[in-house]
Amino acid sequence: MGAANFIATAAVLVVTDLKRSTDWYTNQLDFTAAKLDWDEQPNFSLVEREGAAIMLKLGPEKAIANRHRTPGDVICDVFIWVRDLKKVELSLKVAGTPIFAGPMQRAYGCTEVMVVDPDDYLICFGYCP
Repeated sequence: MGAANFIATAAVLVVTDLKRSTDWYTNQLDFTAAKLDWDEQPNFSLVEREGAAIMLKLGPEKAIANRHRTPGDVICDVFIWVRDLKKVELSLKVAGTPIFAGPMQRAYGCTEVMVVDPDDYLICFGYCP
């Protein structure tokens, strides 16, 4: 059948303050972002780390995070598969990023750590052997 055609995927999150969100992902999660001229009031930013990308789009109002749409469920807005969850945990600790939940072992075999971004989105890092 040949090589896989899909190359990557990226989440798109609507944010209320683009600079605050871009700074949070770069400072708290060690993502990188293209240099933006904040004097020009950009409305879009792309942050990425090791192939995981998140698109940040400035919106007029706060979006509702998935877990608030499904009461009783902890459904993340972004799930990032990782090979070394301990490395992610250490990175979060060094940056002073509060952990929302985890590490926790899931029935489906993954171990997960979750953090919440400035717009209340739940970002989950999961190791799934």
